[in-house]
Amino acid sequence: MTTPAELLRRFDPTAGFIGLLGLQFDEVTPTRVTAHLEIGEQHLQPYGLVHGGVYAAVAETLASVGAMVAAGSDGSGRGAVGLENHTSFLRTARAGQRLDAEATVRHAGRRVHQWAVTMRDAEDGRELATSTVRLLLVDPEKV
Repeated sequence: MTTPAELLRRFDPTAGFIGLLGLQFDEVTPTRVTAHLEIGEQHLQPYGLVHGGVYAAVAETLASVGAMVAAGSDGSGRGAVGLENHTSFLRTARAGQRLDAEATVRHAGRRVHQWAVTMRDAEDGRELATSTVRLLLVDPEKV
Protein backbone atom coordinates (compact mmCIF):
# COMPACT_ATOMS: atom_id res chain seq x y z
CA MET A 1 0.00 0.00 0.00
CA THR A 2 1.30 3.45 -0.92
CA THR A 3 1.48 5.87 2.02
CA PRO A 4 0.58 9.57 1.81
CA ALA A 5 4.27 10.43 2.30
CA GLU A 6 5.26 8.23 -0.65
CA LEU A 7 2.61 9.83 -2.84
CA LEU A 8 3.78 13.31 -1.89
CA ARG A 9 7.28 12.55 -3.06
CA ARG A 10 5.87 13.01 -6.57
CA PHE A 11 5.65 16.72 -5.72
CA ASP A 12 9.00 18.45 -5.46
CA PRO A 13 8.08 21.60 -3.49
CA THR A 14 10.93 23.50 -5.14
CA ALA A 15 10.04 22.61 -8.74
CA GLY A 16 7.21 23.28 -11.15
CA PHE A 17 4.19 25.36 -10.29
CA ILE A 18 4.30 24.55 -6.57
CA GLY A 19 7.85 25.87 -6.47
CA LEU A 20 6.81 28.96 -8.42
CA LEU A 21 4.10 29.66 -5.85
CA GLY A 22 6.48 29.06 -2.95
CA LEU A 23 3.90 26.81 -1.31
CA GLN A 24 5.08 24.81 1.72
CA PHE A 25 3.00 21.83 2.91
CA ASP A 26 2.48 21.54 6.66
CA GLU A 27 0.11 18.56 6.93
CA VAL A 28 -1.17 16.10 4.35
CA THR A 29 -3.79 13.43 5.09
CA PRO A 30 -6.54 11.85 2.96
CA THR A 31 -9.08 14.26 4.54
CA ARG A 32 -7.08 17.43 5.33
CA VAL A 33 -4.20 19.35 3.77
CA THR A 34 -2.59 22.48 5.20
CA ALA A 35 0.10 24.68 3.68
CA HIS A 36 1.44 28.20 3.80
CA LEU A 37 3.30 30.71 1.68
CA GLU A 38 5.03 34.01 2.25
CA ILE A 39 3.42 36.53 -0.06
CA GLY A 40 6.06 38.11 -2.28
CA GLU A 41 6.19 40.51 -5.19
CA GLN A 42 5.66 37.59 -7.60
CA HIS A 43 2.16 37.03 -6.15
CA LEU A 44 0.93 40.58 -6.74
CA GLN A 45 -1.12 42.25 -9.44
CA PRO A 46 -0.30 45.84 -10.54
CA TYR A 47 -2.14 47.44 -7.59
CA GLY A 48 0.16 45.69 -5.12
CA LEU A 49 -2.47 43.18 -3.96
CA VAL A 50 -2.36 39.39 -4.20
CA HIS A 51 -3.56 38.29 -7.62
CA GLY A 52 -6.79 36.28 -7.44
CA GLY A 53 -5.18 33.54 -9.49
CA VAL A 54 -2.80 32.87 -6.59
CA TYR A 55 -5.74 32.03 -4.33
CA ALA A 56 -7.30 29.80 -7.00
CA ALA A 57 -3.98 28.04 -7.59
CA VAL A 58 -3.37 27.45 -3.88
CA ALA A 59 -6.89 26.05 -3.49
CA GLU A 60 -6.63 23.71 -6.45
CA THR A 61 -3.17 22.55 -5.40
CA LEU A 62 -4.22 21.65 -1.84
CA ALA A 63 -7.43 19.95 -2.97
CA SER A 64 -5.60 18.02 -5.69
CA VAL A 65 -2.93 16.80 -3.30
CA GLY A 66 -5.55 15.73 -0.75
CA ALA A 67 -7.65 13.90 -3.33
CA MET A 68 -4.53 12.26 -4.80
CA VAL A 69 -3.46 11.04 -1.36
CA ALA A 70 -6.97 9.76 -0.61
CA ALA A 71 -7.31 8.07 -4.01
CA GLY A 72 -3.83 6.57 -4.01
CA SER A 73 -3.76 5.41 -0.41
CA ASP A 74 -5.30 2.10 -1.52
CA GLY A 75 -2.14 1.37 -3.51
CA SER A 76 -3.82 1.93 -6.88
CA GLY A 77 -1.69 4.95 -7.74
CA ARG A 78 -4.75 6.90 -8.89
CA GLY A 79 -4.44 10.65 -9.09
CA ALA A 80 -6.79 13.61 -9.25
CA VAL A 81 -7.48 16.30 -11.84
CA GLY A 82 -9.53 19.43 -11.36
CA LEU A 83 -13.06 19.68 -12.74
CA GLU A 84 -14.21 22.90 -11.13
CA ASN A 85 -12.72 25.63 -8.94
CA HIS A 86 -14.93 28.32 -7.44
CA THR A 87 -12.85 30.82 -5.49
CA SER A 88 -14.26 33.87 -3.70
CA PHE A 89 -11.94 36.73 -2.79
CA LEU A 90 -12.84 38.22 0.59
CA ARG A 91 -9.97 40.47 1.69
CA THR A 92 -6.81 41.89 0.21
CA ALA A 93 -3.30 40.80 1.12
CA ARG A 94 0.07 42.31 0.30
CA ALA A 95 3.71 41.32 0.09
CA GLY A 96 5.20 40.40 3.45
CA GLN A 97 2.08 38.69 4.79
CA ARG A 98 1.93 34.95 5.39
CA LEU A 99 -1.01 33.08 3.90
CA ASP A 100 -2.17 29.92 5.71
CA ALA A 101 -4.41 27.54 3.75
CA GLU A 102 -6.49 24.56 4.83
CA ALA A 103 -8.35 22.12 2.59
CA THR A 104 -10.85 19.62 3.97
CA VAL A 105 -12.77 16.97 2.10
CA ARG A 106 -16.53 17.49 1.79
CA HIS A 107 -17.26 14.47 -0.40
CA ALA A 108 -14.98 11.55 -1.21
CA GLY A 109 -16.70 9.37 -3.76
CA ARG A 110 -15.22 6.59 -5.89
CA ARG A 111 -14.77 8.93 -8.90
CA VAL A 112 -15.31 12.49 -7.69
CA HIS A 113 -14.11 14.46 -4.67
CA GLN A 114 -15.17 17.88 -3.44
CA TRP A 115 -12.93 19.89 -1.14
CA ALA A 116 -13.45 23.14 0.80
CA VAL A 117 -10.43 25.42 1.06
CA THR A 118 -9.96 28.43 3.33
CA MET A 119 -7.05 30.83 3.04
CA ARG A 120 -6.28 33.12 5.97
CA ASP A 121 -3.90 35.85 7.02
CA ALA A 122 -1.60 34.03 9.44
CA GLU A 123 -1.21 37.06 11.70
CA ASP A 124 -4.84 37.85 12.47
CA GLY A 125 -6.64 34.71 11.21
CA ARG A 126 -8.99 36.67 8.97
CA GLU A 127 -10.23 34.87 5.88
CA LEU A 128 -8.70 36.12 2.65
CA ALA A 129 -10.41 33.71 0.23
CA THR A 130 -12.52 30.57 0.20
CA SER A 131 -12.83 27.92 -2.48
CA THR A 132 -14.79 24.87 -3.42
CA VAL A 133 -12.83 22.51 -5.67
CA ARG A 134 -14.28 19.46 -7.43
CA LEU A 135 -11.88 16.80 -8.75
CA LEU A 136 -12.05 13.66 -10.85
CA LEU A 137 -10.05 10.64 -9.69
CA VAL A 138 -8.12 9.11 -12.58
CA ASP A 139 -5.70 6.34 -13.41
CA PRO A 140 -2.34 7.92 -14.28
CA GLU A 141 -2.12 6.19 -17.67
CA LYS A 142 -5.47 7.71 -18.72
CA VAL A 143 -4.48 11.34 -18.16
